[in-house]
Amino acid sequence: MPATPIGVKMAMLFVVALVLGACGSSTPGEKFDPATSSSTVGSSNPPISQTTVSTPVPLPETAFDVTDAMLRERVRSAGLAGGTVVVVRGGEVVHSYSVGSVDVSTPLSVASSTKWLTAATLMTFVDDGSLTLDTGIGRWLPDFADDAPSITVRQLLNHTSGVRDRDCLWNGGPLDACVQLIARSPREFPAGSAYSYGNADFHVLGRLVEVLGRADFASVVRDRITGPLGMSSTVWPGAPGGAGPAAGVRTTADDYLKFLSMILDHGESDGRRVLSRHSIEELVQNQIGGYDTDRDFAVGITRIPRYGLGCWPDVVDADGRTVVVSGNGGKGFYPWVDFSTQSFGIIGVQDDRGAQVAVPVSQRIAVEARDVLRR
Repeated sequence: MPATPIGVKMAMLFVVALVLGACGSSTPGEKFDPATSSSTVGSSNPPISQTTVSTPVPLPETAFDVTDAMLRERVRSAGLAGGTVVVVRGGEVVHSYSVGSVDVSTPLSVASSTKWLTAATLMTFVDDGSLTLDTGIGRWLPDFADDAPSITVRQLLNHTSGVRDRDCLWNGGPLDACVQLIARSPREFPAGSAYSYGNADFHVLGRLVEVLGRADFASVVRDRITGPLGMSSTVWPGAPGGAGPAAGVRTTADDYLKFLSMILDHGESDGRRVLSRHSIEELVQNQIGGYDTDRDFAVGITRIPRYGLGCWPDVVDADGRTVVVSGNGGKGFYPWVDFSTQSFGIIGVQDDRGAQVAVPVSQRIAVEARDVLRR
């Protein structure tokens, strides 16, 4: 998607956080760095909607008042330390607002928003020819060599592999040992026969990243994704042991915005290609069409009966092409990209009340924020 060339450093975005319960200030008009794009909306990109909103008009100062009020109420009612919302359109920060002690530079545990980063890292190996999405993982991970049918990379990325979550996902132990335990555990269902959102899939993918990258997981992600994007505040606490490929990252809103900019620009960042256009298409399109999602707990929380590769196609058009994609996390961190308005944004909070509470509230705020650009 096209974005205006950028010249002002991201640091200018930072909003000084106020005391808890007080409201921050909106700073529209600043430029987002580093999103420089030469892409064209919808060109040779069938999985992503080609429908776009007409030329943007200037937003009134009150455009995001409802969004900000929703964020303030969320922070107040849940007793959170604070929260932030940032919206970028066409390379320009059209809204930035913070409340309490959280702003765009505050490190947050983003839970399953980690999965989008892990999936993107895996796709760099697809781009360089190291593997294909539909090859069995037993080729690289011998503990899975006897699976019949074979578990493919795609099935891990879209939660149709049948592997089961185990306690080792959360005990901080070595990733390779945890993956061995997952491999020895009974399958929930034969690979490719059903959909079930879980974290074990992404721990196996994390180990695959280590094998392909010949380094610990966090180092490979840094070399291939967060480093090239300048995401210097994005870390995996406790790495390299239990690096948490499913939900373990800590990052800031301003760091994650750089990743979203790359997604919107079809794999480019600051004139450098990080992922191929094809990989972006694979990431964001619905990968579970035809699967029964009615009883899945994560679908029940998000109300999104679709899943891509590490992310959720929130909105699709009449032809099933992705219009809005998100990478929401169970603590309420909610990043999204809206291809129709050439925009992206983040609701940044850390809400420990559980995904069933934290995600829907952030989702409602995100929908309000992104819909401002559609009115």
